[in-house]
Amino acid sequence: MFSEIGMFTRRETADRIRRKLITVNGVTVKKPDEKVNPEKDEIRLNGEVVKYKKYAYILVNKPNGVVSATEDGRDKTVVDLLPPEMKKLGLFPCGRLDKDTVGLVILTNDGVSAHNNLSPKRHVEKKYYFETADEYFDEDITAIENGLTLADGYTTKPCKIEREGKNSGYITLTEGKYHEIKRLFGARKNKITYLKRISFSKITLGDLKEGDWRYLTDDEEFIFTNK
Repeated sequence: MFSEIGMFTRRETADRIRRKLITVNGVTVKKPDEKVNPEKDEIRLNGEVVKYKKYAYILVNKPNGVVSATEDGRDKTVVDLLPPEMKKLGLFPCGRLDKDTVGLVILTNDGVSAHNNLSPKRHVEKKYYFETADEYFDEDITAIENGLTLADGYTTKPCKIEREGKNSGYITLTEGKYHEIKRLFGARKNKITYLKRISFSKITLGDLKEGDWRYLTDDEEFIFTNK
């Protein structure tokens, strides 16, 4: 029951019950399928009250080849990176990364907050580390930062580039058009060879390994839900 409401994974629940760390209304829980009403019952873990949260907010480090979707008939999805029981929570990715782009993706079942974070009016910054096939120059930086008109006629919003090397750097956008970074450098006769999202607003990937996941901290949840 604890895994179904998203408080702990099945493995975490079994381990903590085995160690007699979970109580409900003062009674030690003895089995994983113990019935519990998280909105009314007092649940404690090792003596500390566990607050039930209606929504889940999870950060994953998406590997190459994984798609930003809830399900796919051919490829592994970001939801597949989570324990199976967490699929019951109805999680979905807030925004998308290309299949060959790696890095930070936030999964949630909070549709309002996801919509607010993706709204162009909110100007939420997304920062990426990139590598290019060829060297890029100051004039390329200036052109891209000021906004370019792409082949389909769309003019991109201003962005920020920080050079790391001749063929690498960081780019910060406030929009997320289809293949935007690749198209920006493509318009300058260059090609993106590696792309990794490292932050979303003030939420950072940190040292989370590819394929791993974690819950957002309380501070990160506040950032995500108050756009």
